[in-house]
Amino acid sequence: MVTQGFQNFAHSSNDLVLAAHFNEYGTRLVTACADHRLRVFDLNQEHWQLTDLWRGHNGQVVDAKWNGPKRGQILGSIGDDLRLKIWQEDPAEAHNSGRRFKCVFSQSSGHSVVYTSLGFVNPNRETYLAIVTRDGLLSLLEPVNPEKFDDWREIDQILVCDEHIARGVESCFKLCFQQTTHPNRMAISAGLDRAALSIAVTAMTEVRIYRVIKMTGHGGQEIYKFQDPVAILGGVEGLVRSVAWSAEVWRPQDWIATAAADGYIRIYEITIPKENTSQTSNPTVQPRSTLLDAGEGASRSGVRAPSGIGAGLDRVSLAASFSSLGLGQLRHEAKCVEQIKHEGVWEVQWMTNRHILVSTGDSGQARMWRQAHDGKWHEFADFGPE
Repeated sequence: MVTQGFQNFAHSSNDLVLAAHFNEYGTRLVTACADHRLRVFDLNQEHWQLTDLWRGHNGQVVDAKWNGPKRGQILGSIGDDLRLKIWQEDPAEAHNSGRRFKCVFSQSSGHSVVYTSLGFVNPNRETYLAIVTRDGLLSLLEPVNPEKFDDWREIDQILVCDEHIARGVESCFKLCFQQTTHPNRMAISAGLDRAALSIAVTAMTEVRIYRVIKMTGHGGQEIYKFQDPVAILGGVEGLVRSVAWSAEVWRPQDWIATAAADGYIRIYEITIPKENTSQTSNPTVQPRSTLLDAGEGASRSGVRAPSGIGAGLDRVSLAASFSSLGLGQLRHEAKCVEQIKHEGVWEVQWMTNRHILVSTGDSGQARMWRQAHDGKWHEFADFGPE
């Protein structure tokens, strides 16, 4: 029997918990802590029990995520030691032995910059992993053998930030996939490839939206390749700390929520107009195309235009239309449909019903939001320490 309501339980660490992630069913929880350790908890009847804890990194564990449950008990973690690690559960090991989760793969950042965020997605029983570094280098990886996770290869990379991030400068790069097997139905009817991967990445004061599509490479092999972002979400006066993409695919638009350092939650609607005429049928690999921000008229080609934080703060438009000239790319329209004040907000996440948004911040309270019949978003519940 699953417990009703909310529970408080000790996380067994004397240091900060930097990240926490539930599995798809909400029955397992992994925490990433500043004490260099990972902890896995299982829901046993009405109580959460510690299954195992172990030293995962030689530094703070920055983030940890579960892979999809249909691919085994696999999780990934990144730490301040510049390493990405993939862990696989060994049921033969005793609980709380410190050996139940084995490191089956490890790689270091290729240019000695720490990873800041990672995420898995599992379309059609395939597995892909995205990671981003502190300077905005976004990488997409896949297992060499789809049935094993002890060897991974890099498919493609792209730099998501136009500016150089100097040492000592505060930055924030977080990513999330749209956790669906295919894009929403209106995007597909407009011509978007059903196999496209959808990724949102925070880039300082912006969020960049990527539709990663398969292209025909050398030898006729189909591989995923990044192109320029199909939309850039701006209008933020401060670093964007968190981004979440609703997994709903039956609406005519996508919902993306952000939490920013200016104390606002923003909800954006992303649509693809039906009048798109871009080629979408299995394009060949070509150099990344020029993206034109219709709101600013600024070219974002392979030669990066300088922007800087100041330029980001000057951007006041909350609605923009973007058109890409690249093969397989479609024109997306993005507009901010709601700004919600939540002072000190750090994190946003969509609940599994895809219609309720949860935000947390400095107060320790979790606040829940949903859209009313008038189209406005209202808080309907909050919980946490008094």
